[in-house]
Amino acid sequence: MRTVAWMLAATTALGVCCRLLPASLSDLPFLPWLASVTPLYTVTAALALAFTFAPRARRHRRVSRRIIRMVAIAALALETMWLAPLASLSARVNQVLETSSAAQIRVMTCNVYKGAASAQSIVNAVREQHVQVLALQETTVDFVEELEAAGINELLPHSERSSSDGVYGNGVWSAYPLADVATDDIGSSASAMPAGTVSIEREDGSIARVRLVSVHTCSPGPGYWDLWRRSIEEIGVVRERVATDNGLGYVLLGDFNATYDHAPFREMLGEGEAGGASLHDAAREAGQGIVATWPSGAAVPPLCGIDHVVTSGGIAATDLEALPIPGSDHTALLATLTL
Repeated sequence: MRTVAWMLAATTALGVCCRLLPASLSDLPFLPWLASVTPLYTVTAALALAFTFAPRARRHRRVSRRIIRMVAIAALALETMWLAPLASLSARVNQVLETSSAAQIRVMTCNVYKGAASAQSIVNAVREQHVQVLALQETTVDFVEELEAAGINELLPHSERSSSDGVYGNGVWSAYPLADVATDDIGSSASAMPAGTVSIEREDGSIARVRLVSVHTCSPGPGYWDLWRRSIEEIGVVRERVATDNGLGYVLLGDFNATYDHAPFREMLGEGEAGGASLHDAAREAGQGIVATWPSGAAVPPLCGIDHVVTSGGIAATDLEALPIPGSDHTALLATLTL
């Protein structure tokens, strides 16, 4: 039992330390994998703590029990601090909701797993969930044809798609006309991220201009650790654009291959900067708890929230949910945005 308790405590300590590392060290081999399941260390910490109070634990040295308890209690305190904001709407969202003239749109994003996802299921979700903006990643030519055959153009007639390797691509589909379209709005090292700007009328007659970007960063793995971090950091260019054009809002939808627990993702949002973050993760603000999106359709439930809806100031997610899509290893992510 002592061995089990020590293993649980060591696992907890290692995982929590990975969460605490700065972005400059977060791409060390395999550490991104450990940080991606940070909420699970709540379980390992609780088990380690429980083992120290078991009757057989009294045979162990008191020093050993104290060390394990200290590690477990410290980890549980940190996890509580990190997870607590997920339980309720953020103050920023409440402030946006108080704007009586605000408009709302429904958006959806999904990684379609190299075109293996059910195109019909995605179109059905768009129709049933009243989706007005759709972002897809890892599309193929055949998949797009299936999507069109299923009726996507009747629901979302405006689109911009691109591919950096000629095989797999990303795309944005919209019920609103897309202006200032770009095949790669970010200049990413990972993949071409298409974008377009929509104009949406609020109740008071004012116009909200919103830039929509389909995001797909590099997946962390052997040989790609540095590219993974760099492809996330590159999205931070959006913060500079928002700062220079107050009339243009941004919505970044897609597979970021990072959870909020990864330091590069938090740095991309602008957290820790003077004045606070200028980009905001819907999962942290919508009060829906942990919204895990990967892996989907596996023997285990989704463990990591690596798909995101990220918004700039003035745009807030008031609702967020995951939706399984047959054939994909990611769940779709649906959000209601208030502009």
